[in-house]
Amino acid sequence: MTVLLVSGAPASGKTTLATALAARLGWPQVHRDELYAGITAAGDVDRDEVVPLGVAAFWSVTAAYARAGSSVIAEATLYRGQSEAEVRDVLGGPWPIRNLHCVTPTWHGRFVARGHEARLNDRALANAPATVPPLDLGCPLLEVDTTDGYDPGVDDLVRWATV
Repeated sequence: MTVLLVSGAPASGKTTLATALAARLGWPQVHRDELYAGITAAGDVDRDEVVPLGVAAFWSVTAAYARAGSSVIAEATLYRGQSEAEVRDVLGGPWPIRNLHCVTPTWHGRFVARGHEARLNDRALANAPATVPPLDLGCPLLEVDTTDGYDPGVDDLVRWATV
């Protein structure tokens, strides 16, 4: 079994890649943004509460799959100076972790094209030093160029994830 992290800046292609890999591998996937949306839809939760609840749920669900012996794809923007400890603390079990990191110079343009408020566009850009370069998580890392399709291709990524 494997915990496959799919990381990268916002709008770098993480969700699309994670979905393609889950379809090919038959592995469950955990999307942090979907957890945020579910928590928000559940009731009167303040934005300041959504993020920590969503992050905790993301790591908890991912670790639960791993403890059960299931390979899992966990997709999220990871943040330098924060996510390294979360990976160690929550996923520090006997299971292998691998990190596919999505990179593209077009990530911010894609993010802006989603129609976010200007303050969110500015925040994403300000966070770039913490989200664009891959984190050193102490596990195998493969960068995937998502500018136009995937380089390396999906077949190569499936082989890499299942080694």
